[in-house]
Amino acid sequence: MQSRGFSGVSGATAAPDRITATGARKGNCGMKTRTIVGITAIPLLLLLIFFAPLWACAILVGLISAGSAWELLRCVEVSMPLRFRLYACAAGFAMPVVYAFFPEEAVTAEAFFLLAVLMLAELALSFRRADRLRFESVLYVLFAGAAMPALLLSLVRIGVRQNAPAYIFLPFAAAFSSDSGAYFAGCFWGKKKAFPNLSPKKTVAGCVGGLVSAVLLLPLYGYIVSRFGLSADYPRLALYGLLGSLACQFGDLVFSAIKRQYGVKDYGRLIPGHGGVLDRFDSMHFTAPMIELLLMLLPAITAG
Repeated sequence: MQSRGFSGVSGATAAPDRITATGARKGNCGMKTRTIVGITAIPLLLLLIFFAPLWACAILVGLISAGSAWELLRCVEVSMPLRFRLYACAAGFAMPVVYAFFPEEAVTAEAFFLLAVLMLAELALSFRRADRLRFESVLYVLFAGAAMPALLLSLVRIGVRQNAPAYIFLPFAAAFSSDSGAYFAGCFWGKKKAFPNLSPKKTVAGCVGGLVSAVLLLPLYGYIVSRFGLSADYPRLALYGLLGSLACQFGDLVFSAIKRQYGVKDYGRLIPGHGGVLDRFDSMHFTAPMIELLLMLLPAITAG
């Protein structure tokens, strides 16, 4: 299997001090870039969620779904025909946008059905040619264009069911607090690797830091929204932070496993300091459904 995106230092006589210094400079540069992007993007996200209509948020979710589908398919099958990627992107974009206007559970089933029919037709017609379509390619497209967008659809479903921007931001608050806590704890205290063969940069300190950060910051978020007429259950929000962080880290590991299997370092380069769309929002595919489930079973923010 051809490896993409990895590079190594050959030879055992390379100067370790110089390599360490270079790595430190790159690490500091990466942290600075990551911080600048976060400071710029989070206020824009807040404006979109709290002041724009739900369909505008659905468009953002659609763009994330489409970008994630494109990057995943480029990762798992470089030679995949362009139209297959476009099928997945179109389905991924349409699912949340259509649901925002027509909030019916059938939207997900119909999107999967139409994409499946389209790809199975491609499979059947490919037998007229010498280069026949592999069934694995069909499954790749269905996963990227239907299964992954169905997970992100939780963001829009939360907005439709709860009808308040404070609820929509909960998955983002859980994921961002976990990611930030894990990143900075790993940078300052990370020594022992948690998953060296799967996610080399993930440390035990980072995993614990992500959990602690989310458990502390979700109640803080509840306190903030309570100043605007909502009631917050702080112990439940701490539980949201715990389970949301676990879902976040699980999602990160799942998509890291896919990258490692196909020899890819990053899914893309669209977002400076983060990589591609899927590198930034991989965890959201599991965090959003987890928060949606908790909102249904244990509501933590209610109307005052």
